[in-house]
Amino acid sequence: MLTVDDDEFWEDVQPLEINGLPAMQESVMVVGFPTGGDNVCVTKGVVSRIDRSNYSHGRTTLLAIQVDAAINSGNSGGPVLLGDHVVGIAFQCLTSGENIGYIIPVPVINHFLEDLERNGGKYTGFCELGVSWQSMENPDMKLALGMPRGMTGVYITKTEPMYDASSKLRAGDVLTHFNGVEIADDGTFLFREAVRINFGHLVSQAFHGDEATCKVWRDGQHLTLPVVLSTPHQLVPVHSHDVKPSYFIYAGLVFTPLTSWYLRSVYGADWSCKAPIKLVEKAFAASMKQTGEEVVVLSKVLASDINAGYQDIANIQVLSVNGQKVANLAHLAYLIKTCQDKFVKLQLEWSKVLFIDHQKATRLLADILEQNSIPAAHSKKLLDADHPGKAAVAQAPDADAATDSCSENEAAVVCKL
Repeated sequence: MLTVDDDEFWEDVQPLEINGLPAMQESVMVVGFPTGGDNVCVTKGVVSRIDRSNYSHGRTTLLAIQVDAAINSGNSGGPVLLGDHVVGIAFQCLTSGENIGYIIPVPVINHFLEDLERNGGKYTGFCELGVSWQSMENPDMKLALGMPRGMTGVYITKTEPMYDASSKLRAGDVLTHFNGVEIADDGTFLFREAVRINFGHLVSQAFHGDEATCKVWRDGQHLTLPVVLSTPHQLVPVHSHDVKPSYFIYAGLVFTPLTSWYLRSVYGADWSCKAPIKLVEKAFAASMKQTGEEVVVLSKVLASDINAGYQDIANIQVLSVNGQKVANLAHLAYLIKTCQDKFVKLQLEWSKVLFIDHQKATRLLADILEQNSIPAAHSKKLLDADHPGKAAVAQAPDADAATDSCSENEAAVVCKL
């Protein structure tokens, strides 16, 4: 939220009320400063669709209104007016079409503002149920499940472990109602007269920690189950533009967590078409299976004799270190630093394997950092971050001895950094 320090700025300013949801074919005005001039620009159009749509800035699907008013670069953030009140905010357009723009409607705006108010000015996000589902439009599916005539719903195929739904719902359930609202076989509900939208809108209007009621058909019974909703547990963070990237360097190999901003910085704005397919899949569809989980990638290789033959490898996920699955970047650093074997074995995606002489890597680290003008081998506080190995060390009777035992070469590197 933005404001100004001097209250004089607001004098003689008449605020516009934010309310209402325009009807289909209703005319609206879009106000902004798009490319092509310095003065305010006003375009007019009609509402052509009300549906859930993908929000390109936040990689989420929420209620949106489609209009045929021209929305171009510079319009984003401008108000959309219906009479003397604001009914939305312009935010994106369909580049492959003509005069197809989208506005953020009042229900989404109000949810955002209330979320800030509930959480002391912090934005937490829009809730998800944490299930995957498929439609029930084939009548044989209903017959096979013994559903009564007239009952509708969607078939749950998977639940995500980090959501409360995983302890209440199960694969094979048919979700028939959410908070008392009937769900059709195609996953929609009656939003308003002649407009049906995906039932995910009902979930998104709740807040983190709210309890919802789900009715499911299971084993010949219609059950009512309480489910606590939560905001998304995305494996690859979307909003990290205000967070400094963390990294870890070993033997000239640079490791970092995968984020949407990392993919954008490497592959450009259309990274979804250019980045490795497995990284794109994780960025769009993967959820955490445990708290703190990250996708750790080998970002690049700083050339050195010790990594000869590996220098063309980049932007690939690290799966394990010496056979132990990597949970996050801090865990990878811990596994490497506490390695007792002669060689560190890194298992990468696409069945690639790297072997590094551990003592040699420790000895050469300071030189590699100096050659590349890098002040430290890892980002600040990385080694203090939570990871599975940290808990194990804390419980071990000789934890201090285990973590402090390092070679003279390792001590020299620490001093030099």
